[in-house]
Amino acid sequence: MLDLLDDRNRADERVAAVRAADLEAETVTRANVALFTRAMWIAVLMLLLLNSAALVTVVNGFGVGPVQDAVVALSATWNEQMEKNGLSRPGIVIREAVERWRNVGWAELHAALDGAEPQQNALMLRREPRG
Repeated sequence: MLDLLDDRNRADERVAAVRAADLEAETVTRANVALFTRAMWIAVLMLLLLNSAALVTVVNGFGVGPVQDAVVALSATWNEQMEKNGLSRPGIVIREAVERWRNVGWAELHAALDGAEPQQNALMLRREPRG
């Protein structure tokens, strides 16, 4: 009889351990979902502020429905206002600078850095490309 009670206690301990593991897994999952949600909101805010034209492109890929149509209309209106007020310009400038950096070859980079003092290298990299 005592063996049966001992087995029952072990089974209860196993069930408690499984429940604790499930609870921990739920906590980790909730934390991961919260992190992902924050990352998505940051991405949307960056699109709103720096690339409203791309936001319009993204939302145009949504399905058809009343909510989706409202989101498309709002994003198009937002983009028009950003362009009208000149607030889309910083995003354009940033994209142009990144594109210039992507098009710089190693030869151009070495030529710009040859003979420069190490502390001046960063200043030279910020100059406009020769052309």
